[in-house]
Amino acid sequence: MDLLAVRATAETIARRAGAALLEHYDRPHQHQIKKSYNDLVTEGDMASQAVVVPALREAFPDHHIVSEEGGDSGTPADQADYFWYIDPLDGTSNFASNLPLFSVSIGMADKHLRPLVGVVYDPVGDQLFSASKGGGATRNGQPIQVSTIDNIAQSMLCSGFPYKYATLDDNNLREWDAFHRVSRGIRRLGTIALELCYVAAGRFDGLWEQHVNPWDVMAGIMIVQEAGGTVTDFTGADSDLAYSGKRLLASNGLIHPTMVEMLVELRKDRPAE
Repeated sequence: MDLLAVRATAETIARRAGAALLEHYDRPHQHQIKKSYNDLVTEGDMASQAVVVPALREAFPDHHIVSEEGGDSGTPADQADYFWYIDPLDGTSNFASNLPLFSVSIGMADKHLRPLVGVVYDPVGDQLFSASKGGGATRNGQPIQVSTIDNIAQSMLCSGFPYKYATLDDNNLREWDAFHRVSRGIRRLGTIALELCYVAAGRFDGLWEQHVNPWDVMAGIMIVQEAGGTVTDFTGADSDLAYSGKRLLASNGLIHPTMVEMLVELRKDRPAE
């Protein structure tokens, strides 16, 4: 498998999908509610989906594809060695409000859920973040790396809240408050794919998130790792909880032990999964 060639193909597809999104951006939108009032799908999601999935099927007919809006397709999962995790529009709520914070996220992993290629494209800012295992991470072709901040007090962090915030006890409010008290600040952008890329580029020093999905994070995880960052679950383990998005902690590595220590303490009365 030539991962650099796969990466180049994914970059081309992401740019095409981003162009499709821009055709629908900054104008009135039609949207449908999926599972809750703040979980939407727009015409932009479907336009991007219509670009990404057919292009991946054509380029990689023996791969399995998992997309937020299109379900599973391609070679059956039990016969495939490689899996694509696609979010054709990460940040749908932002897009629906014409906020310029959304992206196309395309990640490829092996059958064990470990990322091999990641591409995230911000069409409004024309920022293409890209990485492949062993091939480094770039923004618009230029190398990027994580920050060198080594203490939590000087760190700019990022996180978010689940769609089911109002009905979940484990909704991240406790963790948000604790980290906000000890850090330089926390931001919530509403697109975790871009947030992970900002960790990779040194714009954020650390990020934690839960109750998301593999298609939200697979590409961004690869980009963070290849930029020199650390990705684990909340306990510091290299487990499926991180790669699935159920419990994801990403950082520059230097503040990772502190973040793990805080999360373990804050969550000692929470269920393991």
